Amino acid sequence: MKKTDELSIKTTADFAKLCYAGKKTRVGEDLYTHCRAVATQAEKMAHKFYGDLRAERLPENPKEIIAAIVHCGLLHEALNVSACAFENIAESTNVQVAAIVAALSRDFRLIETKRDIEFRGRLSQSSVSAQLVAVADIICTAFSAQQFLKKHGRPQVTAVKKIISQLDGDLMAVHAANKYYVLRVYVHAARNIIGDIGKEIKECKQAAKLQKLNLQTTKKLRECQNTAQLKKAAKSKPSSKRKTKSNKTEK
Repeated sequence: MKKTDELSIKTTADFAKLCYAGKKTRVGEDLYTHCRAVATQAEKMAHKFYGDLRAERLPENPKEIIAAIVHCGLLHEALNVSACAFENIAESTNVQVAAIVAALSRDFRLIETKRDIEFRGRLSQSSVSAQLVAVADIICTAFSAQQFLKKHGRPQVTAVKKIISQLDGDLMAVHAANKYYVLRVYVHAARNIIGDIGKEIKECKQAAKLQKLNLQTTKKLRECQNTAQLKKAAKSKPSSKRKTKSNKTEK
């Protein structure tokens, strides 16, 4: 079994590219690009997390743990979207990384509601490393969803609303945030992004209602104008009786 300090980020990245080839996130982002962003965010969070711990609570090998977290960030979707198995990830990295990736994976044999419940139960009992990667994924996914909503607006409100609802539920399973201040700060940051998206969704709906109301009002105004024009045209035309009388007078 490989030790964490023997892991190659290039090997893991190449393996991730194979797993994610042609795959997209729910908002259309390239999946490998998303996972690379998650790995970067998780590494930043891990450095702050272990830098904030008191000496007596600091593990013996924080650098190795942070390295494992980065590899997990790259591979956290591998079991969800590809045919690779736990053994493939363990072979490419090590059992520690594969175990964290497994903790971050949903069981797609279950229906969606049961799948989320089962996943959140495992996440709440998982290691701090797994929960750090989970929060990094939530932050990156929420940010991508926010940009997606800004770009596409009202037509994608339902899809974005479903995404943030799932992210909010996942955040509640990050129980380590109750124990560690740095993790709690990042959970709060993720909730702020989700809250901002919720406000933007309301604004999109209100804008759509106003637009619909304006269209209806414009349509009624045009109908009224058309009716008025028809009445005016009817009044300006000489009646058939008047034409008959004028013809008789001429005779």
